[in-house]
Amino acid sequence: MARRSRLRTGNSLENGSIPSPGDVDLRNWPAIDLLALSAERRALYLRRERAVRLYLDGATDSQIRATCALGRAEVYRLLTERCLRQHPDGRVFGWRGLLPHARVKRYDRTAPLRLNAWSGGAVGALQWVFESNSGRDLEAKLRERILGKRGELESLRRPRMAIFRWFLAELRQRGFERRGEWPFNVEKRGYVTLIRYIDRVLDEHPSRARQLAGGNEAVRKALAGDGTRRPPIALFDRVECDAHKLDARMMVLVPSPHGGTEPRMIHRLWVVVLLEITSRAVIGYHLSLRRECSAEDVLRAVRCALSPWTPRELLFSDEAYLPGAGLPSYRLPHLAGACWNEFSVDGALANVCARVENVLRDVVGARIVSPQDSVSYAQRRSKDDRPFIESFFGHLAAGGFHRLSTTTGSSPDDKRGTDPEAAAFSTRFQLEYAQELLDTLIANYNATPHSGLGYRSPLEQLERLTTDDLALPIRKADPDAVRRMVGTRKLCTLLGGIKTGRRPHFNFANAHYSAEWLCLRTDLLGQTLWLQLDNEDDARHATVSTQQGLFLGVVRAAPPWHLSPHSLYIRQTIRSLEKRRLLHLANNGDAIEALIRYAEASPDGKLPAHPAYLEARRILQQHAEHLAGHSMISEARNSLETRSEMSMTAAPTTIATLPPMRRARQW
Repeated sequence: MARRSRLRTGNSLENGSIPSPGDVDLRNWPAIDLLALSAERRALYLRRERAVRLYLDGATDSQIRATCALGRAEVYRLLTERCLRQHPDGRVFGWRGLLPHARVKRYDRTAPLRLNAWSGGAVGALQWVFESNSGRDLEAKLRERILGKRGELESLRRPRMAIFRWFLAELRQRGFERRGEWPFNVEKRGYVTLIRYIDRVLDEHPSRARQLAGGNEAVRKALAGDGTRRPPIALFDRVECDAHKLDARMMVLVPSPHGGTEPRMIHRLWVVVLLEITSRAVIGYHLSLRRECSAEDVLRAVRCALSPWTPRELLFSDEAYLPGAGLPSYRLPHLAGACWNEFSVDGALANVCARVENVLRDVVGARIVSPQDSVSYAQRRSKDDRPFIESFFGHLAAGGFHRLSTTTGSSPDDKRGTDPEAAAFSTRFQLEYAQELLDTLIANYNATPHSGLGYRSPLEQLERLTTDDLALPIRKADPDAVRRMVGTRKLCTLLGGIKTGRRPHFNFANAHYSAEWLCLRTDLLGQTLWLQLDNEDDARHATVSTQQGLFLGVVRAAPPWHLSPHSLYIRQTIRSLEKRRLLHLANNGDAIEALIRYAEASPDGKLPAHPAYLEARRILQQHAEHLAGHSMISEARNSLETRSEMSMTAAPTTIATLPPMRRARQW
């Protein structure tokens, strides 16, 4: 009864008192997996558990001993010294304290260090160093060294060795080596002991350990849940957008001034993709010919997502598209121009600049967000921020460009033993083939069964969600606004004068813009008016309107920008080359023709094709197709068929060569 009274005197082990049996709540004790124990240890544990339950129910010593073969004093020790002791996880050990051979407290050395002939007997030596007179405040300094804001564990290649060297230097300064004390009297100088202590400190601070091992990326990833509490997202509620560099080398055939063509290697290109996350469908993309993505490339991808898509006329294959392949605007015409609410991007300037943000707000009605919604945009270079589009990029690489002999791989090790540039020259893998391959891969992806959609294709899932009776209405963008969304708009002052007779004109984007009707509107001189480039691929013409919204007319760029269609990027590049004295423009010449001559006349074809040259070729091809009324691909196909028929007629036994794309795959 005296022992029972002592149990009721308190409720805290830390204060030296024991809670009474009535205060012990067994329901809060952590459970034990009995099946994980061996038969012998399971039997011992069950006897201990039965004894504790009988003790708390008020059983006598004889009753406990007869049932469990344990005395009341031993059960009292198990309860007070093991079960009710605090675990490192903040709870009591509970039933865990009854496990056989389970340690419930760390080893505390009380005897002085005395090493034997084999350097043994140094158990608890590090604790002895911390508690010695010479080791005061050493543990605090060591912990600060491990967990510091910028410690060796984060900055050096061999972080634990750096801390070990600092630890030995600190002990030498305190006289441990001079007195011949541990760790200077053992072979490894306590290296293993210190490493275990470092690991134990890091285990006590998992967040800091995660940051030291994996950086901020690992810390952000650890904050993610398991997906069970993920809020449901409606259709077209969020669209993920990102840019991916194509892992392949390719070339372009440049006309030679000496006749024929010369192959030129071009830089690796970027593709900007928009993916609707509920259906996993790619709704738009744009292949950028520049070295780095710009805001205009993002806007072109957005415009592709809001415009009707049609299959390309392919040069070397009539069966590249799978049955039912395409973008949603083609297979589901009622979704053409469908708008979304959130635009999930990374922190690249091209994605979050004011130009993109304003267009998204005014035309699409969307806002730029991150998946965590903690900042205005997601952290850059984190695959977990946009998991769906990153998964698509893996499919795009593994199912397409990584299968070519011209691939560079996603890492330097992937192209070991291969020469992508030599393969590109040998197979003549041109830019046009990459454009066709990219378009077919994206269209076929939308028609391929997806494991995350119950093995329905993204287009099937999209159709299923749009035909649901509970589906919310989808907003549609204004087609006229979509058409003008990539164009540049700027306030410009109308210059000129009546006294000087100078022709009225605008200074806009490194060029003069004027028109005959401006000469009759002297009342507009000195006023600030809006200039708008409706077609971003033809900067020769711009529309003029007042700040009150009245449309006035169209102006034309002055020479040398008045002949060939071009973009502002091409004009900016030409001006840059002119300032460096690499290009000379004539007053009445064609600046675009001068750029083409400069790019095609490089010595021996050693210089790579300039991105502005590739852009000019694309624009001129589109302009020629528009004037001719048919595609250049059809003419090229007819030419190939004609040559094939002639070769078969001349030599029926001759085996025709494979197309360049197929040759690239079989290199």
